[in-house]
Amino acid sequence: MKRMNPLRTYLLAAAVAAGAALAPAASAQGASTPLVLEQAPTRVAAWNGTVVWSHFDTTTKTYSLVKSVDAGEPAFVGVAPRRGTPFDIDLGTNRSGATYAVYTRDGDIYRLNVATGAETRIDTLSSPTLAERDPTIQRGAIAFIRRNRGRDELRVGNTTGAAKGSRLLVRKRKILSAELGMDHVVYIETAAGPISPDGEKRVRIRNLRTGAERQIYRAVSGGANDARVTKATYVDGPEAFVWARTNSGSGRGNRLIRYTLRGSQLAYAQGSGFYNSTAWAGTPLGAVAASSLDRGETQGACTDAAINYCRVELTGPLQFNLQP
Repeated sequence: MKRMNPLRTYLLAAAVAAGAALAPAASAQGASTPLVLEQAPTRVAAWNGTVVWSHFDTTTKTYSLVKSVDAGEPAFVGVAPRRGTPFDIDLGTNRSGATYAVYTRDGDIYRLNVATGAETRIDTLSSPTLAERDPTIQRGAIAFIRRNRGRDELRVGNTTGAAKGSRLLVRKRKILSAELGMDHVVYIETAAGPISPDGEKRVRIRNLRTGAERQIYRAVSGGANDARVTKATYVDGPEAFVWARTNSGSGRGNRLIRYTLRGSQLAYAQGSGFYNSTAWAGTPLGAVAASSLDRGETQGACTDAAINYCRVELTGPLQFNLQP
């Protein structure tokens, strides 16, 4: 695996610029740890100390996968780059508990052994005529979103044994993201809000065994505030899902949110209005977050007044003891 010297340069720059670029993600609980200062917005994924994101090459205009283990130096993951947008990456496990990633390329689902760099296209789940996106993996099962006849379908399949194909879980007008747990899936859909057709973001949880489903959180844009919700990530002990709510305008209500399955409890920690992607890296590291000036993914969403807002950082240990 080749070391990424340019990333090391960005990391040193991030340490200098961090105070000017963004307030610490957990200023009341200790300073955040920058991993890298990127040249374009990215998406992050994490599982038990391993963090993966996309590095944008300004020369080739492509994104390459990068990983950091236990806050260590960033290094390339040896898979083919992706054009257009960052990898729609998710981390979880195979049936044996090893750390695996899933993502799409050209509308097909790929699975990656993060330790070895071995990549496999999942033909049993990828449609020959429709495009898949935003896959998620846990215990060998893979869920993903497929656009079909003007609506988004959330589907799940298993590539172990004799399993073939996928089954439909829900069909919605617009599903933003999904995350698999052991027995549940959390997905985020949009609904009409006071100021736009997609102004309300609904976080819903579905029991994969029983099919029971309910809403566990919502964020509504209105007035001067534009509320968004990042993709949830699964926490295996105690079982929970973690995501971020960002709220531009008033600057209030930026939170990292944890939903614990036992007791169906919501808890809140300090977040940032600049987060465009988050994932849970583990209790010692806290959350990993990717930021951008407008929380978007356009390549111009980094720099303002000579400050680069696009960085990947670890919050460190978090206390979920704030009000919503």
